[in-house]
Parts: sequence; C-alpha cells; structure tokens
Amino acid sequence: MPSTQLRRNGWSTVGLGISVLFAVGVFAYFALGGTPVRGAVVGLLILLAGVWEYRRKLQDVVVAESYEAEAEAQRRENRQ
Repeated sequence: MPSTQLRRNGWSTVGLGISVLFAVGVFAYFALGGTPVRGAVVGLLILLAGVWEYRRKLQDVVVAESYEAEAEAQRRENRQ
C-alpha cells in the first residue's frame, strides 16, 4: 500500500520539488544581484504557486479515484 501511495503522489511531489528549487534559485539570483527582498518576494510567489499546484494535483487524484470506485460499484450492481 505505501508504494501505491508513493507512486500516486510521485509526480506531484516532483513538481513541488522543482518549484522549491526554482524558488531558491530565483532568490539566490536576485540576492547576488543586490536585491534580496525582490528575490524573496518572487521566490515566495513561485513557492506558493508550487504548493497550490501540488494540492490541486492531489485533489484531482482523489476525485478521479472516487469516480473510478463509483463506476466499479455501478458495474458490479449492473452484473447482478
């Protein structure tokens, strides 16, 4: 069961990780350029967008699984 959970959330987690890395990179770029506040703001926006996308993808998976379970129950009901 844990491997199914990991596989189900895998791409969502990868996307979140990429967002975190990109946010850190943007902050470092702006901080080295002399504007760390601007880098922090842009990095925070990127991080918030990544978290938003992560939660949306997880919610999509939950909704899809509920529809699949409902369809399977309907198929079983129609067989009897």
